Amino acid sequence: MFKFKERRAAEAARRAAVAEQNAAAAAAQHRALLVQKLDEAKNFTGVDISQVPQCPLHAHAGERVFLDAIGAQLIEPRRGPGHYSGFSQGVSVHVPGTKSMRYRIGANRGTFVQGEEVPTPIDKGTFVITDQRAVFIGEKDTREWLWSKLLGFTHATDAPWTAIAVSNRQKTSGVLYDRATEDQVRFMLDLAAARSTGDTASLVEQIQAELTALGPGSPPAAAPALPAATRASAAVTATEQTGSPSPAREPAPPLPPQGWFPDPTHRHEMRYWNGTSWTEHVADRGTEAIDALQ
Repeated sequence: MFKFKERRAAEAARRAAVAEQNAAAAAAQHRALLVQKLDEAKNFTGVDISQVPQCPLHAHAGERVFLDAIGAQLIEPRRGPGHYSGFSQGVSVHVPGTKSMRYRIGANRGTFVQGEEVPTPIDKGTFVITDQRAVFIGEKDTREWLWSKLLGFTHATDAPWTAIAVSNRQKTSGVLYDRATEDQVRFMLDLAAARSTGDTASLVEQIQAELTALGPGSPPAAAPALPAATRASAAVTATEQTGSPSPAREPAPPLPPQGWFPDPTHRHEMRYWNGTSWTEHVADRGTEAIDALQ
């Protein structure tokens, strides 16, 4: 009995330690993601469309792309089936002068009530966010939301989609995106609109407030930009290229310690760096998965 209690206590302690490690890892991921957002809110101004391969958007002069999301869906309100309200069968009365004939009076179908409008996916395609607008380019249709006409965003709480209200369109439409890219799409919408209106200071303050609310933490190390194998293949010395001795160079900066960093491939929120190279371990919204580097 004593050994059984010991085993149960040891197992409980192990589970508590794992839970604490998972919570710490999730907090570190969230902090690193906020740090990345803060940097982008301060410095990222989009890229030229020539740097976005196979982007279907016909860009305006000087237009810069913030995000190109493939596999998005256009959401528009569609009215559901209606119904009659107040239906009545009336009253059945006997017809005078007959033995069993009866006549129904007062019957009515009631008042027809239209069905509620429900956000419905109606097309599939590519969602592009720029510093001038957001554009859905689908298989059947195209929608454009100009930032100069923007009234506001509504990010759904129960699904990965955003409604975009603009003053030049009577009905509000929006875009459904992948759950794994939900946070990135919503942030880029906020950032692009803020860049357009010149109000990035408010977005920076919001992110800074979130970081402050997390409390003190270890200063985040700078994430390495490339996998170690890529970095090694690019490090060709002058001797190898020309056959002549290379000039003395400054020692390379030390590599960051192991930990979770924003995914350099941009396929996920975070990717694990083991101290020398990127690994296949990734995480989105605190959920870990495996995605090998190509």
